[in-house]
Amino acid sequence: MTTYGTRVNMTGLRSSDTVPRVTLGPGAPNGMADFIAHAGIEIVPLVHRQHAQIYVDFCGARPSAAEIINIELRSGVGSGSHLAADLVTECWPAAACLVISRALRLKPVLLTADSTMITAIKTAIGVAATHVPVVISGEIGTGKYNIARLIHHASRCETPLLMVNCATFDDVDFAAVSNRQAQGSSAASLFLDEIGELSDTGQIKLLNLLQARERLPTPGQPIMGLPLRFIAATNRPLTEMVERGEFRRELFWRLNVFSVILPSLRQRRVDVPMLARYFLQHANPRRIFTPAALKLLGEYPFPGNILELENLVTRLAISPLAIGSHLVDVADIRHHLVMVNGEEAPISGWKYSREEARREMVLRTIAAAGGNRIEAARRLGITQRALQYHITKAGLSRPRKSRTLMMTANPVGKSQNVRMQEPR
Repeated sequence: MTTYGTRVNMTGLRSSDTVPRVTLGPGAPNGMADFIAHAGIEIVPLVHRQHAQIYVDFCGARPSAAEIINIELRSGVGSGSHLAADLVTECWPAAACLVISRALRLKPVLLTADSTMITAIKTAIGVAATHVPVVISGEIGTGKYNIARLIHHASRCETPLLMVNCATFDDVDFAAVSNRQAQGSSAASLFLDEIGELSDTGQIKLLNLLQARERLPTPGQPIMGLPLRFIAATNRPLTEMVERGEFRRELFWRLNVFSVILPSLRQRRVDVPMLARYFLQHANPRRIFTPAALKLLGEYPFPGNILELENLVTRLAISPLAIGSHLVDVADIRHHLVMVNGEEAPISGWKYSREEARREMVLRTIAAAGGNRIEAARRLGITQRALQYHITKAGLSRPRKSRTLMMTANPVGKSQNVRMQEPR
């Protein structure tokens, strides 16, 4: 239900202005109700800091699709309200996560109905209230940077989020980063991406910062406290690296005070259809997935996780085959998976060859063009001759009609009909 409530501003003072209050709460299915009860009080000010005109209350009844759309439109965080309406109908946790992620301008890493991912989000929001260092672990493409942004915005959204890619620099000068930060707010967050790739020299400098928590002096400036929030991310097993002597043990214990572990996309297959629809809507709103296509996507392992899914869906959305067709079907997905992964793409234990993908795509394009091979060649982006070559190679050539020729076939001059196949 939609009620009216008093907005609480950032200073803690109550305002007399009333704005629509969207209630998101305990009528939600199991899992999300626990998420709301645990993290709701932190999420409310989190959204307010970005969009103070919204009031989100996690203690009422389950909202309708119209109310979800209303909060999205009032927050001014983009279009796509019909997707939110669908999610309210199909998956309540994802709808609430979508509102939060859009309000914070995050990618849809929060678009989830998976219990493991919801736990990771709860953990991230919980640790945001502290100032301890955090290590975010997960495979490439699981959304570690977005979780880091969530932690930062939940506690320090008024300050910048500094980022250092430890894989890019062999000798990262953390003191320089700290001194640049001294010119602005002193309560920023420092995001250390690919912490497992940090050099020995970089590890020593980071350890010194963690131990002293002081900003190194610069000309004309005294030593002063450095209340940086350290957030690190890695796709490597730091514990094993410590045992092998590749990562300093003392740095590990000082940095890994709190850990957030993100599941891979293959561990949260329930989210694949929702994420795929989200990416497709933003890349090409005119196209939609068929149920069979969404089922196939749910079976694919996606070793590149969300990044690979987004890449695939974007290619499907802008493919020349999308011209004249609003449906993304199984053949489209198979074709693009094979083109990227090589001659064979494993999907649920079976393999699909490049030739099979090409044959199926040619057939489907010709059918979509109403049998017009000129139009089919245009949609495929190839010449008519190349199309004919693929048709012949795939054994798809249409049998040509035989022609009846009248000719004299006997020496006595009697006329006789002889049916012959005209040579080509």
